[in-house]
Amino acid sequence: MHSATPVPQATRQQTLLFRSILLGYFGKLEHSVLDEILAQSEWVECEGGDTLFAQGDPGDAAYFLISGRLRAIRTAPDGVRQILGDIKPGETVGEIAVLSDDVRGATVMATRDSVVVRMPTDRLQRWFLQYPQLLLQTAKLVIRRNRINQVRRRRVDQVTNITILPLSPHIDLTRFRVELANGMAACGKTVLLDPATVDRELGEPGIAFVGKQDPERYRQLSAWLDTLEGPNDYVVYLANPGDDAWTQRCLRQADRVLLLADADDSALPPAFEQRLMNGSRNRLQADTLLMLWHAPETLMPQGTARWLDARPWVREAIHVRRNTPRHMQRLARLVTGKAVGLVLGSGGARGLAAIGIIRALEEAGVPIDRVGGTSIGAIMAAGVALDHPVERLADKVRHSFSQNPTHLNDLSPLPILSVFQGKRLNGLLQSVFPEVMNIEDLWINFFCVSSDMATNGEVVHRRGSLWRAVRASSALPGIFPMVRLGDGLHVDGAFMNSLPVDVMAEMAVKKILAVDFSWLPSVKPEFADIPGPVDFLMDRFLNGRQRMYRVPTLLSSIVQSSLLASSQRSLLARAEADVLFSPDLRRFELLGWNFFDALVKIGHEHAREVLAAGDGNAERVP
Repeated sequence: MHSATPVPQATRQQTLLFRSILLGYFGKLEHSVLDEILAQSEWVECEGGDTLFAQGDPGDAAYFLISGRLRAIRTAPDGVRQILGDIKPGETVGEIAVLSDDVRGATVMATRDSVVVRMPTDRLQRWFLQYPQLLLQTAKLVIRRNRINQVRRRRVDQVTNITILPLSPHIDLTRFRVELANGMAACGKTVLLDPATVDRELGEPGIAFVGKQDPERYRQLSAWLDTLEGPNDYVVYLANPGDDAWTQRCLRQADRVLLLADADDSALPPAFEQRLMNGSRNRLQADTLLMLWHAPETLMPQGTARWLDARPWVREAIHVRRNTPRHMQRLARLVTGKAVGLVLGSGGARGLAAIGIIRALEEAGVPIDRVGGTSIGAIMAAGVALDHPVERLADKVRHSFSQNPTHLNDLSPLPILSVFQGKRLNGLLQSVFPEVMNIEDLWINFFCVSSDMATNGEVVHRRGSLWRAVRASSALPGIFPMVRLGDGLHVDGAFMNSLPVDVMAEMAVKKILAVDFSWLPSVKPEFADIPGPVDFLMDRFLNGRQRMYRVPTLLSSIVQSSLLASSQRSLLARAEADVLFSPDLRRFELLGWNFFDALVKIGHEHAREVLAAGDGNAERVP
């Protein structure tokens, strides 16, 4: 056990809580057995950031969490850390090493001030022999937990306590509190705490700033804060813009930290932020996000990279415009783990149907809090991230793709590296996404996927030049030139991941909406031999919809081969999505850019049907 403090005596409330946990865990117990367990249990306090035990330690005890929050982290041989999950009050940790008589398979840390009950291995094993019921119930719990871990692929963050740390004393906190309260209303019952509220509720001036040098009042405050989690869905701690005892407690209590900054301020961290974050970032396990609060007249954020580069402790920035309720509502969903993510797949020109799907989502009041995609899906997702009304987005897409990126005027004179020069595609993208626009400057958090031919790996773009990242994601090999980004040579992301639901699943979203433009039902050819060029052209132009030879052309074959490369992964992605949109677009060519209106109409009608269907899709969308 590392950095934890034995508690001389548990409070009556804690003892009653532990008794109820034991009865829920082991079932009905004789009073004598229950009293024996209670009498021989060891109570321990952990401060936020303390290590309960480390990976590789001997399995010398199991633990019951009474209050607070723990997190299990496994470190791979290559040094990569994986968060296995959070342990909430009433749950146990460490019993696997006890049962197997093995070393710890993961490190467990307190993500906030916590109280645990320690049960040494020798004592537990003696109880198991004396009371087989205890062993049976423990084994059932381990088996059930392993089954859950095997089927759960999505990152799920348990968020109850949220700490807001203002980075400047001149931020209008009165206005922020009103906007935040309105934004949090749809997420659940929320209580907001500041020092004045704490002192008033407990009737003790200054108790919010009490430290461990006054252990009785310190534990009184801790116990009261724990009671707030029962009747409330979220407890929001409003810290002070400084390094004081209240702010330190707020950080230790946090499941998630939100740094609040005025977007017009200097991007350099104030001294107290550096002191708090540098001193605790190796201890705190809570996600730290940065909220940049923009003036009401702001059209697009700028300069976010400066804020992020100066803060290695921040995972991502979230942009909120003042007096814009939907922005604050989006922030609330992102911070509480209730966000909705939209994933747009590859599919060539068929991806233009995304406009119709987005229109249907807007009409149904379905929010989009995160968005990402591959290939044409990356282009459409970047358009969504601009946060324009859908009709304005439709006008932009219609105008841009009227330039036809695969027009004959763009053919390469020497098609050694690609059929097209890519100039029209570059112009199309730059007309919507200016060169100065970066991914981190988008209103809605965005990612896209490309395939790196230098490393034969998948690359997820979350920062840097927007148009270049989107261009890399849509660089079909053989059709458009590859893109040099960093040390890589990037081509279409569909070769590695044509429907990146798994990327979105790692971003702690509650619901994932996926749009697959590439899936088509299997069709048996109704002709014996592949036609020659003349027969194919005559069939195409003379027979219309009654065509016999429905085979892809040269360029369409190249596009479709990119979709085949990740088809199996795409099937898994379809199954992982909470709501799947998959319009039937088989009659449209993969490079048929001139069918914008027809594609949008089909996408819109299909999405409305899916959202209105009685198969559970509608219930899974907020």
